[in-house]
Amino acid sequence: MMGRNHLSNAVSCPLEHYLSGNYGDRGQFLKTSPEARVRLTVSRQQSDKPYFGQISAPASDDAFLVTISLHGHRRRSAGNAGIESYQPNSLQIRSLAEDYFTQLCSPFDFLFFHVTREALDGIAQASGSGRISTLSCTIGTLDPIVANLGRALIPALTAPSSASSFFIDHIALAITTHLAQAYGGLRVAVARQHGRLSRAQERRAKEFLMKHAGDDISIAAAAAECGLSRSYFIKAFKETTGTTPHKWLLQHRVQQAKQLLAEDKIPIAEIAAACGFADQSHLTRVFSNAFGIPPGAWRRENAA
Repeated sequence: MMGRNHLSNAVSCPLEHYLSGNYGDRGQFLKTSPEARVRLTVSRQQSDKPYFGQISAPASDDAFLVTISLHGHRRRSAGNAGIESYQPNSLQIRSLAEDYFTQLCSPFDFLFFHVTREALDGIAQASGSGRISTLSCTIGTLDPIVANLGRALIPALTAPSSASSFFIDHIALAITTHLAQAYGGLRVAVARQHGRLSRAQERRAKEFLMKHAGDDISIAAAAAECGLSRSYFIKAFKETTGTTPHKWLLQHRVQQAKQLLAEDKIPIAEIAAACGFADQSHLTRVFSNAFGIPPGAWRRENAA
């Protein structure tokens, strides 16, 4: 067993070091946009050293640092004489209001999420839930949801300037919502009691879907906008509206295409792209099913 004096580094890491690339040998960093409903700071820190060393961090702000170990690692925590191994997708949540110490005894590949009180309060308010007092879990808890959502951000971490801010913002919202539900005790009482969306949630979901009708959005992003899990959101949306979110959005897109066909001389291929269809053939199939006539023929009969 390796003692503390055999470790290669002794690093004091205030919060900004975790999040700006000074924690490991290689670091990547990004933030959600100023328009994001939930602000989140994300960092990826890596090291190939067999014994990276000792990490200490003084208490800083009243927030939480959530860490996912992408490939597993080994560490010795404060007050623990033994080295413990952690599996891939293992989670750690620590309060930044407390001092921290650990020794990293293997190579590592971590994703860090800086979750503020403001972000948690926003999730709770949108969900009609009480305030989230804390986030906590047993260190090493396996969480493939956070791990897979985090991995979806790796291309954006690698090339932030070319990443979609819309995509980043809504992955961040999904991550924060999941953390609040799984480790903060978030409960969405009104929706869960009745199996339906509340009026506020229905309005928020429809506004979100309409606003991003031409984007490649995910149902998870719409669910996170309402503070719900993806599976529950789909069931509650159908119970409330009589149709699934996907079919509702498709209906909205085809109506949007119909308006553009009537008012403008835009090429049909451009209308298809603007309304979120895969291509002109996709629009033609959906439009023909909805109105019994292809979009070109409808335009010839109805355009001014």
